[in-house]
Amino acid sequence: MNTLELMDSKLSSFSKTDRSIYEMIKKFPADWAEGSITELSDKTKITKPAMTRFAKKLGFSGFAEFQYQLAMDLRDSKASKVNISRAEQYGRLLKQTEESTDLDQIRNLIRRMKKSRKVILIGSNLSRLPAESLLIGLSLHNDICSMILPSDIMPYHYNEDDMIIIYSAISGNSHQELLKSLRRSGVTKPYMVLVTVNSKHPLRHNFDEMIVLPTLNLKESGSLVFSDTFSFFMFNDLFINELNQMGES
Repeated sequence: MNTLELMDSKLSSFSKTDRSIYEMIKKFPADWAEGSITELSDKTKITKPAMTRFAKKLGFSGFAEFQYQLAMDLRDSKASKVNISRAEQYGRLLKQTEESTDLDQIRNLIRRMKKSRKVILIGSNLSRLPAESLLIGLSLHNDICSMILPSDIMPYHYNEDDMIIIYSAISGNSHQELLKSLRRSGVTKPYMVLVTVNSKHPLRHNFDEMIVLPTLNLKESGSLVFSDTFSFFMFNDLFINELNQMGES
């Protein structure tokens, strides 16, 4: 929480004088970060002790410490607004995906996949692209039988030895009917894996395993149409790399 956010959180406890200081800082933050306490007092007609009390209400030892932190926060805020190229944004996202992916989880998934009778890959809209790319990678391994469906229509015969991997970025609305049919089937369902960027995915309770990848926040990803898809592709790359290494060992 930066200094301005801290002031916002304390607003309800401010006195009339505190609120006047608050409003002036919000309106002219740079002046309050750079001016001396004497200059500010002369200019605003607010006493130095009142400014010190305001700073202490926020948890600072005095006005000087408050002013220093305000200046740092304004500097950081300005730096964060510097435009970052699309390539840099995607690069950061790919790096985060690489660093956050649990390779032990991938290896365990590969072992289970090799024992599965069939691996069914599912994705809709933009999430279908990573499903298709994983299929290409898996097709090079004869010990894994994989397929991708033309739509969310399950084959008539499946059992607990099968595996279903669904790529779904946010909500998975297009997969609801599929999951309902699995619950209604009365047959032991396949091992279900969800690959997503949403840790609170509304369909997560239908799966045996969930792999959550990093994503950009709305402010960062506003102009990056394929940000979630890039996370999926990076995961696929890590997955196939581990699969190849396990095949060589």
